[in-house]
Amino acid sequence: MSAKIRIVTWNIHKGIGTDRRYALDRTIGVLQDLNADVVCLQEVDHGVSRSDFENQKKRLKRELGYEYGALGLNVKVQKGAYGNLTMSRLPIRSSRNVDLTIPPKKRRSGLVTRIEVAPGSTWLLANVHLGLMHLERKVQVRRLLSHLFEEADEREPLVIAGDWNEWASRLTRSVTKEWGFHLARSDHQPRGARTWPSRRPFVSLDKILYRDPVRCHHVVCVLDEVTRVASDHLPLMVELEAPLRRR
Repeated sequence: MSAKIRIVTWNIHKGIGTDRRYALDRTIGVLQDLNADVVCLQEVDHGVSRSDFENQKKRLKRELGYEYGALGLNVKVQKGAYGNLTMSRLPIRSSRNVDLTIPPKKRRSGLVTRIEVAPGSTWLLANVHLGLMHLERKVQVRRLLSHLFEEADEREPLVIAGDWNEWASRLTRSVTKEWGFHLARSDHQPRGARTWPSRRPFVSLDKILYRDPVRCHHVVCVLDEVTRVASDHLPLMVELEAPLRRR
């Protein structure tokens, strides 16, 4: 037996679109249509003036109907902050915000959750927003992978989703070659789906990587009239499958 999971990753840019309007309703509408089992969001605000001081985690969970959620706040803004949010219809059994900051750069983290896909069978999922410099990202990924391999059971499904901020594919190739991961991709975009900028995407900044025994069946980058405006990134959705196993 196996479990199939539909995962979406999306940098929602605090709900502020390319038209410079704050409109979280657009974000919610897109995610409702995608109807994913697990959603990994980056740049989610909490109590910041630019987003009407909203608790975006609370509103997103409520309006999208996700029972489980974990928020890793990274960057302070005024009296609020923003960071990564993972929401799930499947139980989140544990969560940890792994510090990936490379001083003096902006604070970064990997929000690591253990999701129970079936009774006694779990996947380990990291929701990331990496730094702007290649060497910074390289150190961050090695630190994250060290944590994942230390925490994961042998052959436990591992998935890393998020905004990699990678214009080329040097880091992705390294992770796939050295650490045994695979890039979720379609046949016509072998380097990954182009997700940025949303109005005319030409760079694969947002990626989902997975390791065996996970298999990828479907990859969709959602490009339409709404997603072109809702954020400067496009949402990326994949369907992954792995055999059920008990911890």
